[in-house]
Amino acid sequence: MDATQVLRVELGLVITFCLLRPAAAQTRMPMPGERLVSPAVEAAPLPRPEASAAASDIPASTPVDLPAALELTLSRNPDLVAIRQSLPVSSAAVAVARRFPTSLNPTVSVDARPWTFERNPGGGSRPLEADVTISWNQPIELGHRRAYREAIARAAYNQAEWRVLQAELAALVQTYRLHQTATYRRGKLRVAQQLADFNQALVQIVQRQMQANQASPADVSVAEVENQATIQQLAASQQDYVAALTELRQQMGIPEFAGSIEPSGRLRVPEPVTPGDEENLLHTALASRPEIHAAAAQVAGSRAAVSLARADRIPIFSVGPVYERDESGTSFYGIVASTPVPVLNAGGPLLRQREAEYRRDVVALEQTRQRVRAQVKATLVKWNQVQQLVARTQATIEPIQAETARMERLYKAGQTDLIRLLQVRGRLIQAENAQLDALWQATQAYADVLTALGGTPLVGSVEADAARALPVPSNGDTHKGQARTRD
Repeated sequence: MDATQVLRVELGLVITFCLLRPAAAQTRMPMPGERLVSPAVEAAPLPRPEASAAASDIPASTPVDLPAALELTLSRNPDLVAIRQSLPVSSAAVAVARRFPTSLNPTVSVDARPWTFERNPGGGSRPLEADVTISWNQPIELGHRRAYREAIARAAYNQAEWRVLQAELAALVQTYRLHQTATYRRGKLRVAQQLADFNQALVQIVQRQMQANQASPADVSVAEVENQATIQQLAASQQDYVAALTELRQQMGIPEFAGSIEPSGRLRVPEPVTPGDEENLLHTALASRPEIHAAAAQVAGSRAAVSLARADRIPIFSVGPVYERDESGTSFYGIVASTPVPVLNAGGPLLRQREAEYRRDVVALEQTRQRVRAQVKATLVKWNQVQQLVARTQATIEPIQAETARMERLYKAGQTDLIRLLQVRGRLIQAENAQLDALWQATQAYADVLTALGGTPLVGSVEADAARALPVPSNGDTHKGQARTRD
């Protein structure tokens, strides 16, 4: 794997953390080429559960903000922990490919016949000296087979590296999605709870007004119906929040906190920044997407497999010295050579298979690039549109809140009726839900942008402190960290 490509992709993951972490909470960022979580490094600390005032059988909530959720996912997600174990296996395969296979070990042949007899003409037999043959055979392969086997193993190792990086990026984006979704559902639950509290208080106010002959029984019935409807809506919102929490807890994969983790923080969207035109973003995505580099490594391995198949058509012959002493005591010294005759199978079918596999992998690589191009263009359009939606909803929420507060004052002063108050209050709830929906759609669109750009979030805002904390890659920063070290 090229060091510049590794720096580009992993620095993108570092910037992703900066975008999602407030400036005041910044910690030391990894150096370029250093993995965010190394298998040999101690995992991220577990969150501390908050003390619960309820009964002891009710689990205490464990608030986890977005940066902590991402770190815990990288270090403790079971899928990531398992897939990282493929790197030592691939590294060991490279070490094996560097050496000759066991089939090329020399062989020693000893043929001893100590009981040799010669028949006498007059009858009987007489013993002769032992007949001994000793030979040393060394198989010799031509065609640079070892170099091709090592190239195949290195390509497989590079592919494993990119697959691990792709899994880490996918896990980060999925945790971001689920954390923001749980935060969104918590906001929807808060709005439903506020509406339920308002309608419950309104029922009590209307009942007091009816006792004072200031409201009719019909007003009480209307207020009670609205109250019961909001109670049902509150129960549905609670269930949606529990479902979102379940998905987040399963994604993080921490059994001891699987029933208590809850998201903390607010639903926020990075501010849009246009770093360049669409062509620059496409170039960045093509240079950063792990699946493209994994497909390129597969092409390199297939190319080396074609060369190895061509080399395998050259027979592996054996040559070595031989010593023989016959029964008369005569000694012979010479050289023995043997080679298979490629008559039944000259290696042509295997070569054609490897060439077909190579063409298949080349087409797969090109189609992966085409898919990335389409994904980048589509996600950028979605991102720009959702930013406009967020701006529109935020611009309309404040006037609606002001008008609702004014209508509540008019109702308390007896200058308007209950129906109009409920209508205005319902419009406010719709506006708040629309704002939450727009923010949630923006977070999902931003997650799509992160995926499309290969972990290099060029769309988003980086605080000044976070930007200064980022290391600048230099020509000497080509080390790859402990998990990237090769044999």
